Amino acid sequence: MRSPICLLEPQIAGAPFNVAPEKANLCAQIRDHHKIDFVVVDEPKFGVRVRLREDSGNPEIVLPLASLEYLWAFSHHCWVMTQEYAAAQRAGQSQFDCIGNNRLRESAHILQWAKSNLIGSGKEQWPRSGPRPKQESHSDDDSRVATELFLCAIAWILCHEIAHVELQHPLINTSFSEQEEQAADKFATEWLLGDLSKCDPKLKKRALGLTVAVLCLQSLEVDTSSCLRNTHPAAHDRIFNSTSTYPVGDDEVVEATCTVVLQYLFHHNEISANVEGSTFSEILGDFLFDISRAKSSS
Repeated sequence: MRSPICLLEPQIAGAPFNVAPEKANLCAQIRDHHKIDFVVVDEPKFGVRVRLREDSGNPEIVLPLASLEYLWAFSHHCWVMTQEYAAAQRAGQSQFDCIGNNRLRESAHILQWAKSNLIGSGKEQWPRSGPRPKQESHSDDDSRVATELFLCAIAWILCHEIAHVELQHPLINTSFSEQEEQAADKFATEWLLGDLSKCDPKLKKRALGLTVAVLCLQSLEVDTSSCLRNTHPAAHDRIFNSTSTYPVGDDEVVEATCTVVLQYLFHHNEISANVEGSTFSEILGDFLFDISRAKSSS
């Protein structure tokens, strides 16, 4: 088997239906009406996208294995790092070591491998040791949580691509306008979160998955050499739009996750969060503004 991510292929294809089951029938109607299909390919760079099939002219969503591998590894690292960060805070530690224990090191190693594979051939074999996608994991397994986050993240990404078709954006090429990308983001976000109350536990899970998706895209824009195949709005703008549209509960878990992960992503770029803010929403808002300002001046 080329990659353990292939074990999740049925769940990946079914993610838009299963993550938001209340809209499964509508999703099936859109899929069938437009004759949307999925195709898994082996190629480098992050290239989940929609295109027209040459033989039929029907739309198909392209899912590169390396992109799926990176998204899963990133989901795993987001989960592990935020849990360890929270533990360090509870212990009163003033500094946080991103590779300070074996759990963090193993997760970081898989993410580094996935990033290297994404930049390279996109066809390297998954490492024999360390975390990996599994069809079934124990209830307390980091890999199980990573897979749940991954499936919510890929559901949002797939809904974004479906939106391009449903909103009748031209599919002659894969470079959409910024307005079309923003419309697709809004469609996908409303698809996952729009009908849930603020206190619905499903809202928190879906919102965290959406957050992982946009943070994953941000992670590919940190370096000057982007791993993205397509042109999209700046990831920090997408993070702000996604986190501000639907407030999730009162514990600011989405804002806290964004703040922790963004600190990790930008720790080499001399951009840091002002953690003295009164709320995570305030800290994140200021942090995203600093990122946007630094990007504009670079």
